[in-house]
Amino acid sequence: MLRDAAPWLVAELEKECSRKGVESGIRVEVVRPDGERETHFSVILSAWAEGCVLVLNDITHKVKAEQQLTRERNQSALYLDVVGAMVVALDASGAVTMANQTTCRTLGYGVHELIGRNWVEAVVPEEQRDEVLDYLYLVFSGQTESADEFFYYVTTKDGEDRLVQWQHKLLTNEGDMPIGALCSGMDVTEQRASEEALAEKELWLRSTFVALGEAVLILTPEWKIIDANPAAEIIFGMTNEELVDTPAETLHVDAVHNAEFKVRCRAAFDERKRVMFEFPMRRQSGAVFPSEQSVSLIIGDDGHPLGIVNTIRDISSRKRAERVLRESEEKFRRIFESIEEGYIVTDLGGRIQMVNPATCRLFGYPREELVGRTMDELYLYRKEQLFLHKALAGGDPVRGLKIQVVRKDGAVITVDGNAHVVTDDNGDPVGMEGTFRDITRQIEAEKVLMEREQQYRAFFENNHAIMILTDPKTGNVVDANPAAGDFYGYSQEAMRSMNMSQINAQDEEEIFREMDMARAEKRAYFILQHKLADSSIRDVEVYSGPIMVQGRQLLYSVIHDVTNRIRLESEMKTLATTDALTGVDNRHQFFSKGSQELRRALRYKKPLTLLMLDIDYFKSINDTYGHQAGDEVLRQLAQASSSLLRESDIFGRLGGEEFAVVLPETGLRLGMEVAERLRKRLSEVRVDFEGKKITFTVSIGATLARRSDKAIEDVIKRADEALYKAKRMGRNRVDRA
Repeated sequence: MLRDAAPWLVAELEKECSRKGVESGIRVEVVRPDGERETHFSVILSAWAEGCVLVLNDITHKVKAEQQLTRERNQSALYLDVVGAMVVALDASGAVTMANQTTCRTLGYGVHELIGRNWVEAVVPEEQRDEVLDYLYLVFSGQTESADEFFYYVTTKDGEDRLVQWQHKLLTNEGDMPIGALCSGMDVTEQRASEEALAEKELWLRSTFVALGEAVLILTPEWKIIDANPAAEIIFGMTNEELVDTPAETLHVDAVHNAEFKVRCRAAFDERKRVMFEFPMRRQSGAVFPSEQSVSLIIGDDGHPLGIVNTIRDISSRKRAERVLRESEEKFRRIFESIEEGYIVTDLGGRIQMVNPATCRLFGYPREELVGRTMDELYLYRKEQLFLHKALAGGDPVRGLKIQVVRKDGAVITVDGNAHVVTDDNGDPVGMEGTFRDITRQIEAEKVLMEREQQYRAFFENNHAIMILTDPKTGNVVDANPAAGDFYGYSQEAMRSMNMSQINAQDEEEIFREMDMARAEKRAYFILQHKLADSSIRDVEVYSGPIMVQGRQLLYSVIHDVTNRIRLESEMKTLATTDALTGVDNRHQFFSKGSQELRRALRYKKPLTLLMLDIDYFKSINDTYGHQAGDEVLRQLAQASSSLLRESDIFGRLGGEEFAVVLPETGLRLGMEVAERLRKRLSEVRVDFEGKKITFTVSIGATLARRSDKAIEDVIKRADEALYKAKRMGRNRVDRA
């Protein structure tokens, strides 16, 4: 009967019975054809001594569902393989359960090389693994939103690091328990590189704008100031806040000048040219100054004007110099006519072409009798003339040559002459020129000079300036005036028995270093430290030069006490580099030192960690206790932080309640420990203010310098992101980036 009713079933059962036997029972799935449809059955056949039992279950719906699920999975796999994003599925342990073709292409792995491997250990660079594990923990614990983005690097099979922007979605089972995560990522390596390059270019342009020595104003097409560099603030005596949003006409002398300025600029703009001209401007104080203007139009891609760049150079000094030059030319003419030194120009044969009045007076000839005369008519000795010509033929100027010449009245005088060859634009000699002075009386005076040593002694003894004569070979003090004895606290007799090594408070190496520095800076003085009789140390400025005393060459030194000036200069330097409120490095000094340390770390491949600190809810402290209390909190923070840091660490205030620390030769792990000690120590600070005890906490962001960092600003930016993360995660904590 069964064979008649269901021949399709009997045929399948006979096939299974012949293969397995019926004693242990048979389970089989069979398909009954129903025209265009098929019906699927699950068949169970059990036998015993008296017969057998046949059970049929219709499983068509189940089979259709499984087929549909298989098709959907195939479609999903096909979609994931053609989608542009990297898609990775992780199980609860972080092992890869699925990776699409984009992932495999990006990383250079085959699917079989990724499936089953721990994702973080397989592709995340070691320095970022802890950070990624922390974030995956937040994903698996449901503490993130699926729309949250997270950036981290993955390492390809070839060892290349690629920056990927990831989004993660938690996968749960029917009991809402986490069973894994679906990770979708976009490779943004090139995009980030472009953004960083653009940011670096913007930073460079801004730095150039700020650092320019010339004043620069950025104006709207309606001539309204929208930005000004520091040089503009200085030249106009106004702050950036005062300049911005101010009409440019307020900087001109008056409305007439302003109208003329715009007419000149617009005429150039119409021809698409940059205009340059001189124009008077007005400072905030009302003072008018001459300026050199450069004005150009900023044109957008659509051809419409976006703004105006106005560069302004204060040419007051140049105008003064031009006036001085004109006055100098006139002065030179007057000097030429009035100086007591003679001045002569001759051709190469020695024929006089030009003389000044002093030459006429010295030789006793009128000008018309000297011009055209040869110089050999004036020399007493021919050999002196030949010596001068031979010396000039060598190409070098002749200085201090003593020659005897004959005046018109026959008197012989001795002159001290300087001469050199005159050349044309091509360097070819065309003549000679020289100056000379009558030293006849000077020679006679030198004979008398030895008799006037007592006058020198009176000058030396009575001068209020500190004067010392020393032997340059031994350093022994040969003589010292009373002013020196009063300054150093010794008698003159005692000083004459001393050596300069007893006065110098510095060793020879330090003194030679100062001498080299003075030579490099072309200074005529040395800045040294001298020790007085009472053992006090004074900073002195020493002017020294050789002097002949009774045929003996000595070193003559004039000494000025500059202790107070040096102290004031040191104080001014401290004010320029130190935050006035907290006493730590100010922003400029921190960036300068930090940049040096970053360059050193990168050059010698040493680790460097940077921390960013920010007081939590600092505004509420100011609002509750007042700004003076807030200032005291900042001072206490700086003091407590400085006491915990090393001398080699760099600690500075960047602004407001934001501080930063550079930890040289410190890895991220040790840097995090330092940050945690700082956070704990600062949470224990109690600030006493007007009978109240104020407490506060800080959030800290830490980051490790990377070889890809181009400037200290790159490191600070990452640390700032970590600081923001610490704020976002609840404050009073340390996070890293």
